[in-house]
Order: sequence, then structure tokens, then C-alpha cells
Amino acid sequence: MPAVATRDLASLIAEEAATLPAEKLSSVLDYVLFIKQQHTKNENGDAAWERIINDPRPRPKLQAFMQAALAEGSEPLDLSRL
Repeated sequence: MPAVATRDLASLIAEEAATLPAEKLSSVLDYVLFIKQQHTKNENGDAAWERIINDPRPRPKLQAFMQAALAEGSEPLDLSRL
């Protein structure tokens, strides 16, 4: 499902949930968390990494680390130094 459609769907779910009585809202949240937990359990290692890698959110600490590493320069891997 495209990200835009997913965002629209999430907004629609939030709007509909907001019309429910307060005591039902916790049931909706419990169900969403249950589905998320089941999905996470069913992901294998590769799928989990793909999800993390493809996450578009910025990672400023990783970016800073990469810039610092690139500033140090590079040299061929010397297995005798490991």
C-alpha cells in the first residue's frame, strides 16, 4: 500500500475512532497493538532489516557518524590487525 494511501487510511481510522465512546478507545488501541505485535512476530530477520533500512525518517546520529568516518579517510582492510 503506498505511503500516501496508508496515511489517509490512518487518518480515517483515527477520525472514526474519535467518534467512539471513551471506554471503547482503549479497545481500539489494544487491537491495533495486537495486530502490530502479530505482524512483528511474523517478520523474519531479513524483512525486519528491510523495513528498518527503508524507513524514510532521518537518522542524524548515523549521518554524523558517516561524515566523521568519511573525514578520517580510508585504507584497505588489513586482516592481520583484526
